[in-house]
Amino acid sequence: MERYIFLQNARIAETSTSRFRDSDILIKARTQTSPSEIIAIGENITLPSGPNVMVRTLSLNGQIVCPSFIDMRCDICEPGNRYREDLSTLGKAASAGGFGALVSIPISGIDADEETIIAYILENEKRTGGIKLLPSAPLTVRSSSDRLVDFDKLSGRGALAFGDDGSADAPTMLEAMRICAEKDRLLILHCEDRSLIGSGVMNAGDISSMFGLKGIPSSAEDIAVARNILLASETGCRIHISHVSTAKSVEMIRLAKRSGVRVTCDTAVQYFALSDSDIFFYSENAKVMPPLRKRADNDALIEAIKDGTIDCICSDHTPRTVREKPHDLSDALPGITGLQTAFTIALDKLVMNGHIDIFRLISLFTDAPRAITGFGYDISVGSPAYLNVISLDYDTFFQEKNIKSKSKNTPFLETSFKGCLTYTLTDGVINTNPDISIF
Repeated sequence: MERYIFLQNARIAETSTSRFRDSDILIKARTQTSPSEIIAIGENITLPSGPNVMVRTLSLNGQIVCPSFIDMRCDICEPGNRYREDLSTLGKAASAGGFGALVSIPISGIDADEETIIAYILENEKRTGGIKLLPSAPLTVRSSSDRLVDFDKLSGRGALAFGDDGSADAPTMLEAMRICAEKDRLLILHCEDRSLIGSGVMNAGDISSMFGLKGIPSSAEDIAVARNILLASETGCRIHISHVSTAKSVEMIRLAKRSGVRVTCDTAVQYFALSDSDIFFYSENAKVMPPLRKRADNDALIEAIKDGTIDCICSDHTPRTVREKPHDLSDALPGITGLQTAFTIALDKLVMNGHIDIFRLISLFTDAPRAITGFGYDISVGSPAYLNVISLDYDTFFQEKNIKSKSKNTPFLETSFKGCLTYTLTDGVINTNPDISIF
């Protein structure tokens, strides 16, 4: 049986021109031996027919179609932490959220060397159900503080980039940047000065003082961002700063870009949709690292998205079990699940509230990650069918029962957002959003 998918009356978003192209799309579904394929784009497409042909038509009625998203920061949990997430549930969550590829943070804390971990990820990628995994490796051997990995060997094994969780000291980072700059390798950096974090549980400020909780100052991020920008300027290394959260961080990145430093960055939706005051509504499910900041930081991040200082929006997907998220903030591990919520919340907070247009938002999830990683999807004849369908007329109501991830740690449950992903296609496999609300 030959199976096809026909997307009728689509509006293809062309981010390069900020225009829509009204068109139909015909897709040949994937089989056990071959991937899906877009075989026709245009009007008056002749549909295949015959006794061994099946065509499924989705009447989109002018809904927006764009390529699948690329996530710049995701904890895939395997190998080592399958109790939080496995590759199968990861793939389902990514597909539901519109992501077709995930840049994984380095896996640490397990008894395996870096080459073995990269090989495991790539060999088991098929378990994601069509999601591409783009693994990054740590800068140092088993995340030690000063012994650098073999960058050539790990790049040859398939590492897209090299990452640091805030543990590398300045001499180690300088040497890593010097080596990586020689072959234009990408460093993806989580920026924190651990000496300033200590046992802090939330952002330092009036809210933490009011409730007598140990705070984490914004300077813990700002100092690390400043250091890494200066080192990148000195070495010419290409760096990407993950999940920025402070006004000073984005201002330093803005100035660095203007002066020619090879720096890009992303943020996650919690850093402009929530502030430190929200942690008392959502408690442990709003404990993240870096922590939720002040309203002024929220506003600064939105401005940085608008002016292009922030290149991408990542999912910052960090699954945690119920036992790892006790109600006591001091004991709860930081992190929230983000694959299913990232785009929809960004759509609500940024587009539906008038800060940016839909073309800019799509670019934050597609074009910019592609420019940084060299990987992305296209809507063109001959390409595999990695597509998202977006409605600005329907709403999304996130429900726990519809979360595909093993972990349910998110402050956005039972919350409505304007706009939605109505369908996602992962290598031609259709996922229908069960959280659509029609008012």
